[in-house]
Amino acid sequence: MSTSSAENKIGAGTRNVHHTLRRLILECELPPGAEISQLELSRKLSVSRTPLREALRLLESEGLVEDSGPHRSVRISSLSMNDLDDLYSLRVMGEGLAIWLTVPMLRATDFEQMEWELEHAAPGGDTEAHRRFHSILRAGAGPRLRDHLERLFDHAERYHRAYMFQEQDSDKFEAKLEEHRNLMDACRTRDRHRARDLLVDHIAGTAIALMTAERHAPFSLPIAVAMAKAGGTAIDP
Repeated sequence: MSTSSAENKIGAGTRNVHHTLRRLILECELPPGAEISQLELSRKLSVSRTPLREALRLLESEGLVEDSGPHRSVRISSLSMNDLDDLYSLRVMGEGLAIWLTVPMLRATDFEQMEWELEHAAPGGDTEAHRRFHSILRAGAGPRLRDHLERLFDHAERYHRAYMFQEQDSDKFEAKLEEHRNLMDACRTRDRHRARDLLVDHIAGTAIALMTAERHAPFSLPIAVAMAKAGGTAIDP
């Protein structure tokens, strides 16, 4: 069951607790690997134990917490380079497919929105602008794929905040902005091959930079990149 489907069956109190805890974890305010008692969390959020336990079960299904049974300490899921490799391999495959489906459907209003998001992005600033930009690039995919990619995006942002958030200088930020502009230009010309390849390289480049800094050799990511770029050749009209 997807997180959104599960949330439809829970109360507003549990939903609010889930959203709050999820934000704290994704923004690393509850740091990876940290252990905290359910009682402490209950006091911190000023909520009762029942909605807290239900929210923790949802977070456990998302892979954000571990072993969140009754009366136990909650452990925030750790980060690892092997997990990062898997995560970004899934992202490049899924996002490559999503943008391939989306490019022919993009309208003038979509490009106006993407322009607006780029103008309001800032180093260490509006991460939601970055999220909204990428959401447009997967809008033509089906709801299940979009939901899956949104969750992967969230996990990726967690790595970004934990490892790279403080290191984003203005030159690196401008380089990333230029990648987004080139990607948008490819979408404007309806060049699905170029748009897909630019997006795949953009996503993979972030992961490779992080793994290189941590002296970790990627295993599955280079293969995923090659497969993502090969896809579509046989069906392209």
